[in-house]
Amino acid sequence: MSAVPLPRDASLVELRPDRLTFQTRECVLPGTPVAFRLIMEGGALPLEALAEACLVVARDRNGYVFHSRLSLAGLTEGDRSLIALFIAKGRGSPTLGAPEVRH
Repeated sequence: MSAVPLPRDASLVELRPDRLTFQTRECVLPGTPVAFRLIMEGGALPLEALAEACLVVARDRNGYVFHSRLSLAGLTEGDRSLIALFIAKGRGSPTLGAPEVRH
């Protein structure tokens, strides 16, 4: 299965060494690979991770708000180490970006 791009309205909720959670209005079903860029200290790290949960956290006039949780267990050791180092340093706020489009 090919990875789906990160939803356009995705915003980071939580970053831990083992998982990442983002908020969106799109339901990303568990088992779906998601392609995205994790932006830390101005540098973008292109990643792909499997969705492990999609939780409904709110409902309003515009519909549902979901928290999608991605497992970072399938990342390379180097990528996981970079993320853990960033978290340990505690500087800056990470953000999410859409994956780069390859032509």
